[in-house]
Amino acid sequence: MSTALFHLDNQDYFDFSHLRSRASRLVRGLSLIRHAAAGDREAAIALKVGFWPFVREFELAIDQQLLPRQPLVKKFGDSGVRGIFVGIARAVRDMREEEGSHAAHWQKDAACLGIDDLGDLRAPGVQALIDCAYVKDLPRFFSMLAGTEFIAEELARFLVDSPDFTDLFSRKRWLWGEVHLAPHEDGPSHLEIDLDLARAYSTSTGASEIEDMVIDTIELFGRAADDVEEALLLST
Repeated sequence: MSTALFHLDNQDYFDFSHLRSRASRLVRGLSLIRHAAAGDREAAIALKVGFWPFVREFELAIDQQLLPRQPLVKKFGDSGVRGIFVGIARAVRDMREEEGSHAAHWQKDAACLGIDDLGDLRAPGVQALIDCAYVKDLPRFFSMLAGTEFIAEELARFLVDSPDFTDLFSRKRWLWGEVHLAPHEDGPSHLEIDLDLARAYSTSTGASEIEDMVIDTIELFGRAADDVEEALLLST
C-alpha cells in the first residue's frame, strides 16, 4: 500500500480487509445488484437512475468542503503541516475532478443502456447519502468518502465481471466500473488518502471510531439500494 500524507502505518492501523469484506458482502447480497448482475435490464436501469443524484452531487460536496489547517498544526506541528497542506489541497482537488469524470462516465454508460434522461429521483436512502456527503465533521466526512470508495470498488468488481450485466450496454462495457478498478500507480489511492485524513483530523486514539463510520456509510448504501429497488421496481 502506498504511503499517504500523514501516517506511514495506515495499513496496520486500519483493518482494510475487514472493511472491504463488509462492502463486498453487502454489494453481493443486495437484491437490486444481484438482479442487475444477472442481466435484468430494469434493475440495471434502476441502478443508474436511482443513484444518479448521489453520483452527480458527490463532486459538489467535495468541492464545498473546507479543510482547516489549525487542527492539523495542533496535532502535527506547523513544520509538519506546511508542506503537506499543499498536498492535501491538491489531493482533494483531484478527488473532485475525478468524481466529475466519474459522473460523466455514469451518464455515458446510461446512454449506452438506452436511458435518455436520468432525472432526479431521490429515494430516501439516496438522499441520506447526499446529506452525509455535506457533513462538516471532517473525520466523518472523510470516513464517508472512504466508505463510498469501498462500495464503488466492490460494486465495480462484482458487475464488471458479469457478462450478463455488461452485455446490456451497447458497447458491452461498463466504463464507470472499469475506472474504479484501475490501479493507482503514481501515489496513494483516494481511499488511502480518505482514511489518512479521517485519522489526521480525528481526536480519537484508535481506529475503531473511524472504521465504524466507514461501516455506517457502507450500510447506508445498502439502505439506499433497497429504497431505489422499492421506488423503481417493486412499486410498479
